[in-house]
Amino acid sequence: MRITGEYETLGNTQFFIPYALPPSNPFLTLNSEMLILYGEAMLELGKLTEMANRLPNIERFIKAYVIKEALLTSAIEGIHTSILEVFTQPITESKASKDTQLVMNYTKALGIALTMIRKQGLPITTRVLLQAHEALMQMGDGDKSDPGNFRKQPVRVGNLIPPPPQKIPELMSSLEQYINLPDDLPPLIKAGLAHVQFETIHPFLDGNGRIGRLLIILLLVEAKILSEPILYLSYYFKKHHYEYYERLDAVRTKGDFEGWITYYLKAMKGSAIDAYKRAKDIEALGEDLTNRMIHDKKLTMSQRDMRFHAISILFCYPIISIGELSRQLAVSYNTAHRIIKHFIKCGFLEKENNHRKNKLYRFKQYLEVLERSYE
Repeated sequence: MRITGEYETLGNTQFFIPYALPPSNPFLTLNSEMLILYGEAMLELGKLTEMANRLPNIERFIKAYVIKEALLTSAIEGIHTSILEVFTQPITESKASKDTQLVMNYTKALGIALTMIRKQGLPITTRVLLQAHEALMQMGDGDKSDPGNFRKQPVRVGNLIPPPPQKIPELMSSLEQYINLPDDLPPLIKAGLAHVQFETIHPFLDGNGRIGRLLIILLLVEAKILSEPILYLSYYFKKHHYEYYERLDAVRTKGDFEGWITYYLKAMKGSAIDAYKRAKDIEALGEDLTNRMIHDKKLTMSQRDMRFHAISILFCYPIISIGELSRQLAVSYNTAHRIIKHFIKCGFLEKENNHRKNKLYRFKQYLEVLERSYE
């Protein structure tokens, strides 16, 4: 059995200190099942990226998929809200519930991390993860979660007592080196190893699971396996969450990196298939609505163009008010109101009755696709 770390006793507590990556004694071996899964996962991720590269309006997909991942990764940690609440809150500007705010914070954290990597040219370092954590935990548990800082006290996670606080900077530095140094293992596999190591170190008081899963997305984007963050990998982790925790724990207790990587590759494959199907359905919905506007003989050319633009906006703001549509289109309130009434008549926009002070309208077909369950 591979030994993946050592226990250090301080006082009456035994802390687990993981060894640096890559796995050794023995080294990680990709068996036939893992190699097949790796090929299948890379194929599905490739199809998803190819679709992302040819979509005419990738921004609307990115926003929807990041929110989807934010909801799923938060739900794994017992943080529950709805996609409707997340899309509604910015329009109403009302105070969000704590859970809704934490989900929205995830989208900010990912955006900050991607900006640091893409626009500032930084490698994936502890600096990037600390800033992502700061954004994630703002307005969450306040000072209790110590946003943007490594924990300064011991914690227990199930049967695991992660490394003591004084060991965290050294262990995170070692993980940072592993991430950024060349390796014989494929980047997809390295991302899976980095995730389990991060979770074992457990560097924060709160938010470790969400930042650890965000780390996978960052690594896949940096390696150009994904061109955009349109993979909600927590889809599979949440669906099989008991096995998720069992596989992570078995790395520490049994040295079973192979079992974890097998599970992880299944997650990558399943999540990519689900994301691809959803993208196809969103693409088909957009084409259907566009065709309906094209063949509506009652519309003038300028009205048709305005409605094409309005449809694109609805994909970014599936919960919308007349005022918001007016701002987005740069048209009068009355013009925006006429467009909304036309869309209601066409059957793909309906009034949202939960907000009496501020009339809202929902893009029901799009929201149904985002919440649809795929086999």
